[in-house]
Amino acid sequence: MFFFKKKSPASEEELLRFIRRLEDAYMEQDELKLNDSFHPDQRGMSLTRHVQLQMNFQIYQITSEILHFEKIDSSEEEAVFTYTRKHLYTCKNPEDEQSSTLNNITSYYVKVVREKRGFWITKYTPYSVLYLDRSGDILPGEAAVVPANAQYFGAIQPLLSRFRKDGLKPATYHTYAGSEFIGYFPEREIFSYRTTEKFSVDFFETMEASDIHEHTAIYLDQELDFGEALEVEESHSIIETRTPGSQGTNHELVLSLLNREGFFMIRYMKMGEPIPDEVRSCWIEQMQEAAKMPQH
Repeated sequence: MFFFKKKSPASEEELLRFIRRLEDAYMEQDELKLNDSFHPDQRGMSLTRHVQLQMNFQIYQITSEILHFEKIDSSEEEAVFTYTRKHLYTCKNPEDEQSSTLNNITSYYVKVVREKRGFWITKYTPYSVLYLDRSGDILPGEAAVVPANAQYFGAIQPLLSRFRKDGLKPATYHTYAGSEFIGYFPEREIFSYRTTEKFSVDFFETMEASDIHEHTAIYLDQELDFGEALEVEESHSIIETRTPGSQGTNHELVLSLLNREGFFMIRYMKMGEPIPDEVRSCWIEQMQEAAKMPQH
């Protein structure tokens, strides 16, 4: 009879060693070693990505620093974690130096599976990118997150000035076909995947529902612990919901706003606990005032 030793779940130390090797491959500019860190089914790289990586390796010397690591889950066979790394790019030839810089801090959500020599990455998704100046400092305000290819930030920006974001910092920006998203996290949780609160604005070129009333009804028809329309007008609604989350019940206030620019969903969410009454009233008042903004 054979007895097989049960494997232990991956430790933080093992996972950190693996990620440090991955980051070392960037600094060593070893594309083969980078590729070998991924599961064979995940090694397909687009031609654009491949060319960009080779150009970066040819032009720049890259330094890497791991700023944050958090293990989310692990078993005998796989693990889930997040990590944040800082990359600074220095031109090998000073004459190639440009006014812009690729310096950034990026946070990743990572899934790995065990293999004989260690781990293979099966999911590697950035959830936050912060842009830096030449000195390696985070750019001020929304410039820290808004990418060069953003098309709709000009529509989002006037709304942002209507809200007091005390203790919240720009942390992430996503671009999609016909929509964009900006998210703010607590300053102390700027690198975290799971935060205690979040303010965000979604912009869409068009609203899928026929009008705000239909949109509000559809939103409240989700699986909710609680949902109520606090205000419904022709061009906006304010909705309050409570939904189950990984950290407990999530409490959300959302302003849905339709104007000439497009359709916006402005959210404030507290994760794992109720929004305090005073804070709740403050956000509702700000949403009501934002809904009165003159249309462009």
